[in-house]
This record gives sequence, structure tokens and C-alpha cells, in this order.
Amino acid sequence: MRNDKTKSMLALAAAFAALGLSGEAAAANWVMAQAMEPPSSTHKVFGIVQVAYTNLYGCDKLRGLVNPNNGSSTSAHGLLNGSYNAQCRVGPELRDKNADFNLNNLAIGLRGNLIPGKINYFLMANFGQNFANYEPLDTSRDHLVSLTDATMTFSYIPGVRVRAGLMRKPGPEEMYQAVDANSYMWPTDFIARVQTEKFVRTNSKGTTPIPGQSYGAGSSSFSAWDADVGRDWGIQFFDAFKTGKWTHTYAAMVGNGSGIHSVRDYNSEKDLNLYFSTEYDLPGGKGPLKHGIKGYVYQQRGTRNFEINAAGDHSRDFDFTRHGFGIRALGEIFGEGRGRHRLGLDLMYANGMIFYTPTGNVVDGAFGGQIQIGAEKGNKARGLTLDYGYFLNDKWNFGVRYAQHNVLYKTIGTVLWNDADERIIKQLTFAVNYNYSPATRLTFNIEPRDAKAPNPVTVGPSALFRARATNNAGIVTDSVGARFGFQLTHQF
Repeated sequence: MRNDKTKSMLALAAAFAALGLSGEAAAANWVMAQAMEPPSSTHKVFGIVQVAYTNLYGCDKLRGLVNPNNGSSTSAHGLLNGSYNAQCRVGPELRDKNADFNLNNLAIGLRGNLIPGKINYFLMANFGQNFANYEPLDTSRDHLVSLTDATMTFSYIPGVRVRAGLMRKPGPEEMYQAVDANSYMWPTDFIARVQTEKFVRTNSKGTTPIPGQSYGAGSSSFSAWDADVGRDWGIQFFDAFKTGKWTHTYAAMVGNGSGIHSVRDYNSEKDLNLYFSTEYDLPGGKGPLKHGIKGYVYQQRGTRNFEINAAGDHSRDFDFTRHGFGIRALGEIFGEGRGRHRLGLDLMYANGMIFYTPTGNVVDGAFGGQIQIGAEKGNKARGLTLDYGYFLNDKWNFGVRYAQHNVLYKTIGTVLWNDADERIIKQLTFAVNYNYSPATRLTFNIEPRDAKAPNPVTVGPSALFRARATNNAGIVTDSVGARFGFQLTHQF
């Protein structure tokens, strides 16, 4: 996105620091909320249950796909007909159902002080049907329960607190905030596709890539073998400083760049995640609903090592970056007596290591769900999220969110990646939340979605081949449609 357009959008937006799982005023500050305990706290058992029903009423089965070489509908391309797009699935395993229930989260944790004011800890395990327990793009459960958080925090050096273990990575607010703080059932596509990392071995037992071109197209990895679910093993240096009505927070994390199920580093390089936020307190609100205006910026960078030949005996390092910024606000920002409002803007960018799709955009289809990744820098994606929420009272609140993801809007321009690979995915989500009690909430979401392949295929042996390939891309993207769902959230 161009700088002048970005500045004009920022000038129109204000944003908030969202709801938290813990209940102190610092809950709006995710760095401090997830790492610190009040000195008076001893040990606390807590948890969350989320059961959801999703209906993908706007999705269509793939129909009309042909082999671009000869127009055959009995080729591998044609065998995808009758399948659903990977974006039209209920949960991680119910791939062939348009509507069903899913246990999105069943998590239990323990947190508290070992030495009040000096050493505290945070532990959480998840039993739900989610990427913590299923290999990404796989339909079989891999773990009964997974540890998602395991940290200790040391507060001995003024201005530099130290947290070590498995923790959320400093990054975009949508991933940073506690799971029960979100008005929306489904993540934005940028977060789900790019920001949540899937770890794969590429090109082993598959096609040999052309040196210097994008690895991952033609990968034979049938699924990712682990995911980070927004977390990493590492060490974080952080603190918050209050000056008058302002609170400034920083975090710098050095991580392994690995999935949550492995403590070991996958290569000799470390990830570096940086974050800074500044928040202005507004009158009113308390605990997780403390009113304020907050701006934040982050950068993540690292290196991944992939096999790059069919024999699996040669590998290469690929560098990548993620960065973004946003502004959020919560409070009576349009004047006293006019209700509480939430406003938010997030801009997110990725360069290298862009997860594109399972081949054919299906899971367990004719291609086996093989994974495609634009690995090199020069392959870029960007995401935009706009959010508005209105709190009618303590029981009812409403939200509307627009999200757009431009996948591979810029590529390295080789035979394997070109302009035709760009996808534009738009989501418009309407949310209604009813708080039955402070611990129990019912959420309703309805989300029209639009996916497009905006550029025709221009690489191929003939005009007829290119026309068929372009038509195939349109069939796949047009099959993604609207969905609605209900989610019951209970925390304890």
C-alpha cells in the first residue's frame, strides 16, 4: 500500500486496546497482561471453552475444472470437481460438510507468583479442535492436548523484565489479544494464512525446483507438520512505563522460529520480534474495558531452512519479514452520553514465506493437499482490517469488520510465480454479542466473503492453455462464499 494512502487512512482512524483474559486495568496492554501478575496474586486456575456452529451456506463445490493442456475433465484437475475449497471447511477435520459444530477451544491454565513482584509463571494447555492439536491442512487429530503457553517472568532489572518459554509472539493485535476478547468467530484471512505459520518440508519426494526460482510450487508436503498458533519458544525483554495519562510499552523477543510442539531450533538462525505501543487513557471503563486510545507497531523477521531438491539431500535458507501497525480506541470517543464505541485500523505486510494454498485449493483432493509457498523475499502480501464496535449496555454489543488480503500482490516474477498468482480476499463480518453473565457470552457472526483472481494467466504454451488456466482460477475463487455461525464462550 502506498505511503500517502496509508497516511490518509491513519488520519481517519482511532483504535482501542481490546478485552483481556485477566481482569486488571493492564489487561488492555497485551504485553503486560500476559506476562505479569499482581503482587497480591498467589495461584489461579483459569480456562475457556468455546463451542461453535458454522454454516457455509454460500460455498459451492468445484465444478468445471479441466486440464489446461487438453481440456480433459478426467485429469487430476478434473478430479477436484465435487470438492470444496479449503476455505469452505468447518473446523480442521469436517471437510465435506457445509454445516456442523466444532470445539474451537477447550483450554485450562494456571498462573501466579512464585516470588511476588519478582518471579511469576503462566501455563496453558488446549484440548480443542484447532491448529494446536491438528497438523495444518490435515483432517486427522495429531494431539489429544497441546501446551500452548509455558513461561516464567523475572522482574529484577528496573525497566527490563525478562520472560522465557513458550509465549505469544509480539505482533498484530488480532493475534496478541486473548481469545475470548474477540467479537468475531473467524480470523481475518491475512492472520490465518500468513501470520499463523505452518511448518513444512518442501520438495522432498516431489518435483525438483529450478534454482533461483520460487520453491514450494509442486511441493510434495501433504500437510504442515506443526504450527506456531502465534507463539514461539524463546526469551522476551519488555516493560511498560506510565507518564501522566500515557503508557508506553516495548517488547523484544528472540525466538527459535519453531512450532509449539518442539523446543529445539530448526536451524542456526533466531527470529527477532519487536513491538512498541503507546496508549492514552480516557475517562471511564475498568478492567478489560478500560477506555483508551492506543497505537502500535511491530516487526518480525527470521529464517527458515527447506529442502530444495527431490532427493531431500540439499537445503537452503529463506529469510522473511512481517511488519505492521495499527490504531485502536475504546470509550465515549464521540462525546459523553453517546455510548461506548470501538474503532480500529490494522495494516499488515509480509515479505517472503507467503503461504499460498494447498494445491488445487482443496484438502485431501486429487493432488493430496500438497502445499504451495512463495518462499523467497520478493513474494509479498498485505492485509487491511477496519473494525467498528458499539456497546449498547453491559449485555449487548455489536461489531462490523472489513478485512482485505492481497495475496502475492507482488512476486519475484519467475515461471513459478507471476501476476496470475495474486488473490484478493475480502471479508465483511457482522457480529452480535450477548453477555449472559461476565463469564458467559453468545456470539453471532455473519460474513459475506469475496475471493478473486484478478489477473489472467499469461504464462503457458498456448492461448487456449492460458484461457483454460484462467477459467480454472476463476472457478476456484468463485466457489468461496458467505458463512454464518454461533459461538458460546465460557471462561472460568
